[in-house]
Amino acid sequence: MAKDTKNFKVGEFACHCGKCENKIEQEIIDIAQKIRERAGCPIHINSGYRCPVHNKNVGGVANSKHTLGLAADLSCSIGAINLFVLIADMKAKGELPDLDYAILYIKKNFVHVDCGGKRSKFFEIRP
Repeated sequence: MAKDTKNFKVGEFACHCGKCENKIEQEIIDIAQKIRERAGCPIHINSGYRCPVHNKNVGGVANSKHTLGLAADLSCSIGAINLFVLIADMKAKGELPDLDYAILYIKKNFVHVDCGGKRSKFFEIRP
C-alpha cells in the first residue's frame, strides 16, 4: 500500500473517475517526490493512477502505465520544458534510477513519467 511522502498525499495520484480504488504504486510517488525536491517548487499531479475505463475515456493507450499505477503526469510553475530538462539531468546523474521513461508534452505543458519496465528509449518529445 502506497504511503504519503513529505510533499505528496497518495490521494493526489487517485483516478479522476472517483469510483475506483487508487492503485498507485509507491515507486512513482517516490519519483515525483525526488523531482519535487530538486525542482524546489510544488509539483501538480495532473494524472496518476487511471482505471481502464477512465484511461479509455481520456484517450490513453491500452497498455498505459497509468492503469498499473506506475505513471504520473506532472506540471509546475517552471514549465514543462524546464521540468523535462531537470528530469533528464537527474536521470543522467543517477538520481532517478527507477524512472524508465519520460515524455514532454509541449502544448499540454506537462511531463509524463513512468517506471516498471525499460523501453528502447528514455525520452520522447511530443507537440
